[in-house]
Amino acid sequence: MDLLVVPVPFFDENMAVKAYFFQYQEGNGLLRFNQAERAFDGIMLSPLMATLNAVGIDAFTLGLPIFVPINKLTLLANLSDQCKVAPEKVIFVMQEDVKPEEPYLSAIKNLKGLGFRFALQNIQRVDHYAEVARLCDFIFFNHQLMHKIENQLMFALVRRDFQHMTIAMTDIETKEDYDKLKTQGPAMFEGRFYRIPLTKGTHKISPLKFNLIKLLNTVRADDFEFSEVAAIVQQDTALTVSLMKMINSPFLGLRQKVNSINHAVTILGQIEVKKWVTTAVSKLLGSDRPDELTRLSLIRARFAENLAPKFKIEEKSESLFLVGLFSVLDVILELSMEEALGMLRVSDDIRDALLYGKGDYGFILNFIQKYEAAEFKSVSRALIVHDLQPDDIYEAYINALVWYRGVITGTAD
Repeated sequence: MDLLVVPVPFFDENMAVKAYFFQYQEGNGLLRFNQAERAFDGIMLSPLMATLNAVGIDAFTLGLPIFVPINKLTLLANLSDQCKVAPEKVIFVMQEDVKPEEPYLSAIKNLKGLGFRFALQNIQRVDHYAEVARLCDFIFFNHQLMHKIENQLMFALVRRDFQHMTIAMTDIETKEDYDKLKTQGPAMFEGRFYRIPLTKGTHKISPLKFNLIKLLNTVRADDFEFSEVAAIVQQDTALTVSLMKMINSPFLGLRQKVNSINHAVTILGQIEVKKWVTTAVSKLLGSDRPDELTRLSLIRARFAENLAPKFKIEEKSESLFLVGLFSVLDVILELSMEEALGMLRVSDDIRDALLYGKGDYGFILNFIQKYEAAEFKSVSRALIVHDLQPDDIYEAYINALVWYRGVITGTAD
């Protein structure tokens, strides 16, 4: 699939994810001379629809709805036949090229009749698109452009005359902005605000989180004792439940009956225990923070691990997993990254990557962050420098999404 794609989360006023938005680029944009719209003849699949059909929506959103950008050509290209995902899970996003005239209006009405929903993005005058707007369920506003009087007037107009549309505010930088916007009309929110790190530690770590960090440090030792792991696990019900689910996983194919936590840990062995601890502890560390942070850290970890052979540093894949895993540790623990890392036993290379963006690890982490933010020009430059194709990155990222779905559902190998 010659595609770079990333689902971007949209939150509600309670910091719960309500939907995702498909950001994408076809091919390497820096090597294409013509960025004109891709033409569809009604038989060709939209690349986003093809990806959703092939991978399944659960890998991208765990069943939540997804916003899918379309243009005027794709709107007329038998979208209902192309889409194998349940209509209520798909929201088509249109821009100004979809005019308030036929045949577009009929196409929108037909798709809505099947259960699909629609959103408007990047339009200059909502009143000029009234016929289309009345058929839409959502409208996007960019927070960074709300200082412009025309956008403020359009926002007020939507709230007055198009109250049926849910307002989604995008590109929100800070938690303070998010907190203010919650009282001003928007119902959905997108931006970096949920993963902005602190510069100084201001919170104490709960005893349970200390146990989780202690467990991470224990399994980082080259030859750790199973009894030490078991002693920590038995102090935490959530860890115990997670361990028993791991033991009963069909992928392990174990037939022995477990009679103690120490027995369970011994059955797994050091390699499997390390795998289990890194994923289970990460999920539990973020249990009192937005779910998206846990998702972000685990997908980053697997994505980073998958990128190692692509960038010819395969021998560093295990360490890259930890770089991705710990990359939002400061946000999860509500400490500065330096303080958070002070609690963990990590190598100097991992520390330098997380604190200063140095070395191979720092490069991969920066690459992933650019990818997540859909800064595809920066991603494309890296692909050219390292002689990689979009397919290489697509494969690594999709694998990370599918793996995360398995971790959440208990079916990961």
